[in-house]
Amino acid sequence: MKKNIKDIVILIICLLVIIAVFIFGMVYIKPAADDITLMDKGFRNLNQVNVYAGVKNGRGFIFEVEDEYLYILTSKHLVSEENIVSVEFGNKGKVQAEVVYYFVDNDAALIRVKREDSDLHLKGAKGVVPLTKEEYGHMPLNKSVLYATDIYDTSLEVRTGKWYSSLEYIYELGEETGIFLGEVVPGMSGGALYDEEDRLVGMIIAADETKGAVIPSYVLDEEYGKFKGNE
Repeated sequence: MKKNIKDIVILIICLLVIIAVFIFGMVYIKPAADDITLMDKGFRNLNQVNVYAGVKNGRGFIFEVEDEYLYILTSKHLVSEENIVSVEFGNKGKVQAEVVYYFVDNDAALIRVKREDSDLHLKGAKGVVPLTKEEYGHMPLNKSVLYATDIYDTSLEVRTGKWYSSLEYIYELGEETGIFLGEVVPGMSGGALYDEEDRLVGMIIAADETKGAVIPSYVLDEEYGKFKGNE
């Protein structure tokens, strides 16, 4: 009888320990793991970065992840005058980046960082899924689009805009762009615009108080393909 009671007590203690470990894991371990791998929902923090070039700073996003490098798109006007560029994943620390390509007809540039450097700060990095030319051209007007304002720690301040036009010629930029309705603050050049399925719509390059202009996703994808083909 005493042995049975002892066994029951041991079983109860084991169950309590398992429950305590589970609760501890949910409260402490899982959030800590999320902080390390940045596994937020959707695009959040899995490819958004801050870019610093001398006294200038702006945004960028990881376009493709390879074994050796992370390839990041950003604004050409941000990095064109600087040889030393750094990338910050939230506020997890900066790593040095290399400018490897300037887009010919658009205000975009490609930089890259070594995986061995970036893995210290962003283990969950992933590239984007660009809309094809056909998908981009069929974007419904007033469709919700998402973009990040502040990038910090393991979370973003995300805003929702409305798709306005897939093709506008902006004289000051000298290029055709997509337009969305939404407030874009200074320093957001080079940031990504997504649809609700987390696919890349385009890269933000200019804005006024109520509208933002983006280089279309398929244009970025085509030019990136040319770079990779000649690399």
